[in-house]
Amino acid sequence: MPPALQVHLPHASASWKLIMQSGAGLPVTVGLPLSSFIATELELTEQDQLVIEALVLDGMPVDDPATAVINNGSRLALAAGLPGIAGLAMKKNSAVRALRGGITHKGPSEAKPGPGRVTLFLYSLTLPALGGHFLKKGIFVTPDQFKRYARFAPDNICRLGSRCLTVADFTKELSLDETPDELYMTAIITESSND
Repeated sequence: MPPALQVHLPHASASWKLIMQSGAGLPVTVGLPLSSFIATELELTEQDQLVIEALVLDGMPVDDPATAVINNGSRLALAAGLPGIAGLAMKKNSAVRALRGGITHKGPSEAKPGPGRVTLFLYSLTLPALGGHFLKKGIFVTPDQFKRYARFAPDNICRLGSRCLTVADFTKELSLDETPDELYMTAIITESSND
């Protein structure tokens, strides 16, 4: 696979949230307990982690991050409060977690650290609280994800190496036959984009 095309958004509009909700690829060390992974690979401080009330690993809610292991190709969703009884049941160590007993991550799994990749999803209040952190570090997205962003921010400027063009113009280029499989995107979120 050819290397991903690198794209930088110096002033990302609020529609960056569409990307983080649809899943961003992260090159990371896998084979770690989720608790270690969040601190070392996602580089989230204890303060950052306070907003995370629900952890869903590969479709299973996690109550004990120390026993759940991140594997290559895992899908990890982070969320703050979720609506309704279903949202309440998905929270870590929820009082009503028995309602989801059949889908709860059981752990423990054997930890075998090594290079890999995960897909990260952010929902609810984790979007404004943590999204900028991941976009600044860099994420892998598909051209289709970028095009969804572009529909709501066509006049944003993006940089591709020494080139500077509008997001709309860049998406036209992505519609050509030689579209890359993925983009490596970095972005700076301005305060107004968190509204």
